[in-house]
Amino acid sequence: MARNDGVDRISARNVNLSSGKIGNTQRHNEREKESYTNPDIVPERSDFNIHFKTPADYYEKMFAQMEADKLISTRGLKEDANLYGELIFDVNSAYFHNHGGYKFAKQFYADSYKAAVEIVGGEQYILSAVMHADERNRAMSEALKQDVFH
Repeated sequence: MARNDGVDRISARNVNLSSGKIGNTQRHNEREKESYTNPDIVPERSDFNIHFKTPADYYEKMFAQMEADKLISTRGLKEDANLYGELIFDVNSAYFHNHGGYKFAKQFYADSYKAAVEIVGGEQYILSAVMHADERNRAMSEALKQDVFH
């Protein structure tokens, strides 16, 4: 995130998702869509995306298996309850660009993933963890006259 004050910022936010929204979230996160409304996503760069945890199946199936294994419980929840939490990091691409670019971002997110595993109580509670590096930062690319991705 940039406020044009010379300070680089990264914010983390949690998005609560119901069963009805998890399929679209998976298709976006895992880059399974055939097309995107965001013109800055460059599918040809999807090989640069890094999974810190690759999903073993569809998110919904993995969740159902966790429930069947009694790892989690949805007992007592309303039908339209939020069942999934998605942790999203909004980054100022300049921060990564100025500190080593892609290599620095990979290490930042590897460290962030380790912290997330500790926070949630173990990797078994994480369905997927991916760093996207296939989205062009249009403003930075134009300012630097070179493509900058995040």
